[in-house]
Amino acid sequence: MTISKKFNPDAFKDREIVNKLAQEIKLIAAQMAPLKIMHICGGHENAIVRYAIRQFLPAHIKVIAGPGCPVCVCPVESIDEAITLALLPKVTLLTFGDILRVPATNSSLEEARVNGGSVKVVYSPLDAIKFAQDSPQQTFVFFSVGFETTAAGIAGLIHSGVPKNLFFLIANRYMPPVLKLLMEVHDDSLQGFLLAGHATAITGLGVYDFMRDEFKLPCATAGFEPVDILLAIRELLTLIKNDQHQVINCYSRVIKNEGNLKAQQCLKEVFDLIPGVWRGIDKVEDSAYVLKDKYAFLDARKQLACKPPYSPQAHHPSCLCHRVMLGEVEPQDCKLFKKACTPSKPFGPCMVSPEGTCHVRYSYSEIKIDSL
Repeated sequence: MTISKKFNPDAFKDREIVNKLAQEIKLIAAQMAPLKIMHICGGHENAIVRYAIRQFLPAHIKVIAGPGCPVCVCPVESIDEAITLALLPKVTLLTFGDILRVPATNSSLEEARVNGGSVKVVYSPLDAIKFAQDSPQQTFVFFSVGFETTAAGIAGLIHSGVPKNLFFLIANRYMPPVLKLLMEVHDDSLQGFLLAGHATAITGLGVYDFMRDEFKLPCATAGFEPVDILLAIRELLTLIKNDQHQVINCYSRVIKNEGNLKAQQCLKEVFDLIPGVWRGIDKVEDSAYVLKDKYAFLDARKQLACKPPYSPQAHHPSCLCHRVMLGEVEPQDCKLFKKACTPSKPFGPCMVSPEGTCHVRYSYSEIKIDSL
């Protein structure tokens, strides 16, 4: 079955198409051994749970969540630095709202704001430009958290030029290298990956060719509606069944196989990639965006006093967020889940953002449907 690019967007939630895809998946999987595929996108987990996609799959086909929530993998050290900056005189920290309540070592950005820190939420990096232009005597720091999509926007902003009183605290992460770590963690028990549509819209598919060449596993990039996700799962299962290892585009109405070449060039112009910590997980080679030396004058770490006067602590000793992000355990395996840890009082980062696996499972845990 082919989904036409000319369809109304509502077609990607169409009950008939969804049920037909579910039946096709059951036929393909009927003679297959139990297997696990992993998605690496918080937006996918939100959609999969919200639309009860797992209920459409055969019991022996598992789709597990990986480290796809950007604020969840943001190093606690970076949030500690952001808090330190927000508490400095005449410094205002600008950032996206979903990072505010993520617990850091001693507090969160939200708590820092209550305690007198200057923290403002922006909805676009362009808002940071306006803040800086409107208050030239104030120092502003944009705290940038996210994957390739966010990093590309920041790169474009910096490349175009920014006010002298605007600096950047960069905590962006590059997704492809973490797949190698996930393969080690799961001891080759994963049979394929669903790739995030918005990230591959920037990078293209070629950056994942190592999964085909080195690990002999297929990958499929997917959109965020029920039909998008089921279509990608169907194609991925077909590849697995036929022992094929391609990296395929199941979101062609939005992305090109080569990605956004202008965005890629801008990223290369502004950033280097170095080893970087993913919160509670590990240091991953070539996965942390840092400003190139020629942009050091914009780097808050180099230009401002952001080192906190204490040692960082990644997570509460009983919190299993790090293992949830690795796909080793489910949220309900954590003894804090839905008890001490809730969206109103999160112990770990996975309970904060709508893209965090624990938050998603908490919010939609009662959804049970037979069809859309």
